[in-house]
Amino acid sequence: MSSDAERETPVPPYASPALGAPGALAGKVALVAASAKLSPGLTAGLAAMGARALPVPVLEAREVADKAALDGAIGRLARYDWIVFTSAWGVAFFDERLRALRGGAPHAHDTPKACAIGPATAAAARERGFHVELTAGKFVAEGVLESLERRHGGGGGLQGLRILLPRAAEAREFLPEALAAAGCEVDVVPCYESVRPAPDAALRKSLGASAPDLLVFTSAAAVRNFLATAAEATGGGDGEGVRRLLCGSVAAAIGPVTAAALAERGKIAEIVPAASTVPALLDAIRGFFSTD
Repeated sequence: MSSDAERETPVPPYASPALGAPGALAGKVALVAASAKLSPGLTAGLAAMGARALPVPVLEAREVADKAALDGAIGRLARYDWIVFTSAWGVAFFDERLRALRGGAPHAHDTPKACAIGPATAAAARERGFHVELTAGKFVAEGVLESLERRHGGGGGLQGLRILLPRAAEAREFLPEALAAAGCEVDVVPCYESVRPAPDAALRKSLGASAPDLLVFTSAAAVRNFLATAAEATGGGDGEGVRRLLCGSVAAAIGPVTAAALAERGKIAEIVPAASTVPALLDAIRGFFSTD
């Protein structure tokens, strides 16, 4: 869903009594830089811990204008050994185009085996009729590669496999490059693109005010788009307003790729969960502030 491979796959809004420990974030302000799919669960979980959680829209997905490559891949779908889904958005946009061309839902008997980057993406694919045979244990592109290698008895077992990778127009190249290096025939097919929503006046005012207590990021694209939006809200120029936001706040990143995107911009994330999921991120935030 962007040029990161942090597959922060969407999950339903999440909040539990354990994560909602009274006082963990009482009186604190949190800005949540996430897609529309992830934002509700995060803001609900943070609010359950007492925070004033403000969503910052940073990612919207829309179908690609040029569907020639996508349509071609769908037309030869039977030739692939695997279709690899790296986000729920990829599942949704691929499925919508597949249904439009075929006039109906996909069926397990006429589509390749599916590999999903994590459980939420796997659930989205199953709900739409794809036969998910493999779910990566690590919810990043590296985890997909490791899972496919284990399934085929090591890296050498990937030789000659035909793999379809429907994804965002801009995304990390690690997975297709690594699969190609292992001898796979990989078709990378853009089926959606991520765009940055224009901030409204209220958001601009919030970003231009004092630094929040917590900044929450769910992808490298969210980091980039948040900083671009913050630069506009704080006057751009020498970037002092953005530096103030980053340095004056605790930063939580959903995973290592997102944390690396922050580090590239001079901010070390204080909170990075062991698993790249919304529940794990909320739990890590609760733990950090409970012991602060």
